[in-house]
Amino acid sequence: MLNRILGQNTHTSLHVLWLCALAFGTPLNKVVMSMSMIFLILNLLLESEFKTYWSNIKQNRVYHLVIVFFLFNLLSLLWTFNFNYAAHDFKVKLPLLIITTSLAAKPIFNRKHLHLILIVFVTSTILVSLINFGMYQHWIGNRDYDDIRGMSILSSHVRYALTVTFSIAILLYFLFYLKKYWLLLSMLILWLTFYTYYSQVITGYLTLYGILLLFLFYKLWHLSRAVISSIISVLIGVSTFFIFWVFTPIKINESDYKDLPRKTAKGQYYTNHFGIISPITEKPIYILVCEPELRIDWPIYSNVGFDSLDRKGQPIKSTIIRYLSSKDLPKDAEGLSKLTMEDIQSIENGDASYIKTGLMARAYSVKFQLNNGADPNSHSLLERLEYWKTGFCILSDNYILGVGTGDIDDVFKSYYKKSSTLLTAENQHRSHNMYLTVFITLGILGISIFIGVHIQFIRLNLRNKDILGLSFIVVVLLSFLIEDTLETQTGVTFYALFLGLFFSNQKEKKLD
Repeated sequence: MLNRILGQNTHTSLHVLWLCALAFGTPLNKVVMSMSMIFLILNLLLESEFKTYWSNIKQNRVYHLVIVFFLFNLLSLLWTFNFNYAAHDFKVKLPLLIITTSLAAKPIFNRKHLHLILIVFVTSTILVSLINFGMYQHWIGNRDYDDIRGMSILSSHVRYALTVTFSIAILLYFLFYLKKYWLLLSMLILWLTFYTYYSQVITGYLTLYGILLLFLFYKLWHLSRAVISSIISVLIGVSTFFIFWVFTPIKINESDYKDLPRKTAKGQYYTNHFGIISPITEKPIYILVCEPELRIDWPIYSNVGFDSLDRKGQPIKSTIIRYLSSKDLPKDAEGLSKLTMEDIQSIENGDASYIKTGLMARAYSVKFQLNNGADPNSHSLLERLEYWKTGFCILSDNYILGVGTGDIDDVFKSYYKKSSTLLTAENQHRSHNMYLTVFITLGILGISIFIGVHIQFIRLNLRNKDILGLSFIVVVLLSFLIEDTLETQTGVTFYALFLGLFFSNQKEKKLD
């Protein structure tokens, strides 16, 4: 309709505009996402090229599977009981239907339009990263943080990690194909890589590793098989060694500590307990502890009371002991005297280790959980292990048809009540694994359709040699391993937008 009034390409321009708005809103704001989807559908209805829409949809096999998956979710209402939760779940997943239908009906054929949408998405991601980092460093605002995962203030730190790693993939693509902007693109890649490193989100590390491997193989594919095999072997070897190191238990023998000094330099007695191990020093944390000296000398260095809490809400005396242990110092007056003012501020902030940023901080955190894992609460990895164990137990009784869209939450709650889980009520969540969640919800047929969507998508993008489409699916499939990525509006919108952009029959934008 508007084409007759404003010009032939008006609806196409509006289509791209609302997709840009959707791309901009995905890392930034749910309201922007919702409004963009409304205008996206409204524009298609006003254009009313329904024969063309239908012709495009008929050719799109990935979209067919997406619709089958969505309809199977609806069909599962026949064996579900909690229709209120089912309605909530369909509301969350509605962007999957709206966005993929819009892009299947009216694909983005033009390479320039695709690039514009990608640039807008990356721009929004970078803007949010600067806001997050600036506020976390207290350069702007006065927000208090109790955990580095709170650095992502506009959306879940996990969902935002996906937008960051996929933005890195987009920038790498532009780096290869727009070489005259190599300096700017390189700087942006380095910034977002640093942000991923600094933020300590395991999903970010995992998906970034997948992206870098994909681009490495893509650029080296023309080399000899011997070279490629050598590179793959080295990467697998380093990764295996790192994982083995993280998951290898630390064993201590109390007899090795029989000659510990009994008294401090000031003549006070030490206490020694061997139950909790430091992953950094691989020694017991609570050895060479003289609390009376810590109590007397701590006020010399800090205005925070010894019996009060640090900024993360933890007893500060425990934080002091753990921090001193991370530096392999005795927990007494002498140990305190060797701390810098930066160390004191870190303790006041609730940091229990002098290694507090980046990959190694996260690795030591995981290693601490694994070696001191009696209580899974407040330990993300141990909580996930409980979620996965619970999920597989539920699946063993519901693998044929699943429990239905409405009952997934109730089934988990019911199982936690009757099991002997150590998780507290506020930490009793779902599986945090998208494959497992779909399997439990929809059974063997549902998970088969879900996997079929992604196999067909991979085949399409391999045939088109579309490195961006493959990058997207690497990010998504890896995130599914440790997250319920499609259980929030932001996650579903991110997934639907780029699935739709890259599953269309885009002959003119073949990215080879």
